[in-house]
Amino acid sequence: MEKKRLSEKYEVGLMIASLIVVAIMVVGLTLFPEQGVAISHQIMNLLTHTFGSTMQLIAFGVFIFLVVLALSKYGNIKFGNAKPEYSTMSWVAMMFFCGNGAGTVYWAFLEWGYHFNAAPQINGVSISEAYNYEQSLAYCFYDWGPIAWALLCVFVIPFAYHYYIKKDKELRFSQLCKYSVGEKRVKGLFGKFVDFLFIFSAIGSVAITAGTSGSTIAATISDLIGIPNSFGLTVGVLLGVTIIYTLTSMSGAAKGMKKISDANVYACIALLLFIFIVGPTSFIWDNMVNALGLMLSNFIRMTTWTDPVAATGYPQSWTVFYLIYWFVFGPFTGLFVAKISRGRKLKEIIANMLISGSAGLIFFFGIMGGYQMDLRMQGILDIPYMLANGLAENIALATMHTLPFSKVAMCVYLFVIVLFLATTMDAISQTLSTTIAKELDEKGEAPKPLKFAWCLILCALPIAIYFIGTDIDTIKSIVLLSGFPLVVLLAIMYFGLLREMKKDFGHKTKEEIIRESEVSEET
Repeated sequence: MEKKRLSEKYEVGLMIASLIVVAIMVVGLTLFPEQGVAISHQIMNLLTHTFGSTMQLIAFGVFIFLVVLALSKYGNIKFGNAKPEYSTMSWVAMMFFCGNGAGTVYWAFLEWGYHFNAAPQINGVSISEAYNYEQSLAYCFYDWGPIAWALLCVFVIPFAYHYYIKKDKELRFSQLCKYSVGEKRVKGLFGKFVDFLFIFSAIGSVAITAGTSGSTIAATISDLIGIPNSFGLTVGVLLGVTIIYTLTSMSGAAKGMKKISDANVYACIALLLFIFIVGPTSFIWDNMVNALGLMLSNFIRMTTWTDPVAATGYPQSWTVFYLIYWFVFGPFTGLFVAKISRGRKLKEIIANMLISGSAGLIFFFGIMGGYQMDLRMQGILDIPYMLANGLAENIALATMHTLPFSKVAMCVYLFVIVLFLATTMDAISQTLSTTIAKELDEKGEAPKPLKFAWCLILCALPIAIYFIGTDIDTIKSIVLLSGFPLVVLLAIMYFGLLREMKKDFGHKTKEEIIRESEVSEET
């Protein structure tokens, strides 16, 4: 049997071009830091102020569209002629940890403090400190809640329909556009650009996630065992995480990511329950219920508030920023969640991402935020003050030190954030491998050598960024620039997808679609 060349097995040119562009960006920002900061500020201003209100309307439209789609007859479309491949807990856990990443553990300790310091006015009137506490947590629930999950979920449906219903084994982002623009354009320069954008946003997501998590993990280890927090320690942390996600990636989603996701679920529950029980339990619970009510009652206002008169920039700096942030995370999350959703119905995917995903984040931010608010009111630890004085990296550790059995709590916290980071990077390495591989096996997995190569690349990137001292916030701003073209591509994809969905299922009744799903479960 004749051995195939690399160019026949992989999209070598696309992979090299993507890496070169990323390398040029990182080195350029390092050599010209002042210009990089200026450019990043211009980009963020362009995205959040010029297109901010448009992004808010798009996000709200996406949320409404998914709810309507789930409740329609099309919600009963089943992806794959088999029973669900994973238990519901494992399935939800994998999508939860892939969709949120280690940023969840990082921001759960900080975000309410940023909202508290901003103290957004209500209808031009300053709010009381009591209401500021309440609204700060409500905005955390909003930023990581249903709208965020809707922007991730909207990318899952095209991948799942393309893979399971159309039975097309090429799991490239560009392939989702062929139902609108045709096969010829997808195979040409247009398709290459779309796949490059996918790779760029995924690699950028690694830079953002590893950038916020690597130093936090290193600081925790330093505090825990009493060694200096250094560049070498951060490198050691990233190499250790790389070993974990390389092993899971090489063994595939079924054996690898499922195991660490399941383990992380129990660790997260243990940590949150411990804080909930030893902390001010009644206050934490009341605060969560109150913040949930505020978020739900003000959901439309939070989504569409642009603050045009006072022009504080608050909704642009937070709401719009997060909308773009989730859009950038959407494509690789969509591909991964689609791959693990064999045997699930369309409405199951939407419901679990919008409800289960949001519920998990509400408990995470609610318990952590409620505990920290009580610490501030008791005069023990002032999170808003620490944020205002540039002490963000010390907040998680300072919070852990206020707990009884703090060393044990820190070990569990360390375990959770490491697995969060490993899970996210595992998902990214698998989706990038799928994009570059021209042929997948019968399980939709890319060749192991390609996965291994991406694991090494994803490890090298954050280490290089730390080594040369590139500003993570500047990289974050430039990576978010890919969010705008993703909006356009999403519209192109859904134009073709909805046409195909109508052609395949439009003539069938809801009962017929349900009956087909029931038959497929028996086969």
